Amino acid sequence: MNHKVTEHFISLSLNPDSGRYVILGNYLTYGIVGAIMMDLSLAGKIKIENNIIIAVKDTGSTGIPAFDRMMKTISEAGKQKTIKKWVRKLGNRSAWYRKEMQKYLVNSGALKVERKKFIGISYTLHYPAKPGARKNLIHRYKEIILYNKQPEDYEIMMLGLMFSCKMHKVIVGGGPERRKIRKKIVEIIRDEPFATDINKAIIEMQAAISAGIAATAALSAATSSSG
Repeated sequence: MNHKVTEHFISLSLNPDSGRYVILGNYLTYGIVGAIMMDLSLAGKIKIENNIIIAVKDTGSTGIPAFDRMMKTISEAGKQKTIKKWVRKLGNRSAWYRKEMQKYLVNSGALKVERKKFIGISYTLHYPAKPGARKNLIHRYKEIILYNKQPEDYEIMMLGLMFSCKMHKVIVGGGPERRKIRKKIVEIIRDEPFATDINKAIIEMQAAISAGIAATAALSAATSSSG
């Protein structure tokens, strides 16, 4: 099964030099959940109706443990939930989903792992397996954002994640170009320049999931600061 949204989210979120995440906090927590949701929706494993996530029955295993776990959780829920509620609920298990996807991407050759130890405590670092892979991804998304190159369906989804998780900081280091990238992403989400009759449903799913991530991240941040 295609897992491009999740793979791109993780690859872009990792610092290629340190092996650590540069997208942190609520954006990493809910971003990974949203990325998996987007991949599942593209594969027809879940659908969204009136902002409610519905698992499609009898579609079989995805072959990806994290995806199958999320599918099982949604399909066995006693009550249907909105996207926002699912993002928040599944976010409680975000670390598990992230670690499972890291393992899967290492096994599939997209990432490589280094195991370290500091004062007796073991930890792992992750890097893109192929030299230049992350740089190529950044170049591709810059082409879409700045020069209106036609995106694939999974890239449309990824643009929504960039918006809701403030990933413009990953695409460019700083200065005027960063502001330009952010502005263009906002315009893309607002104006839907890539919308066609064919991918309209995909853009609607992207918008719904992205809005759920942004709202949940903002609510969690507000709750933490008030506590």
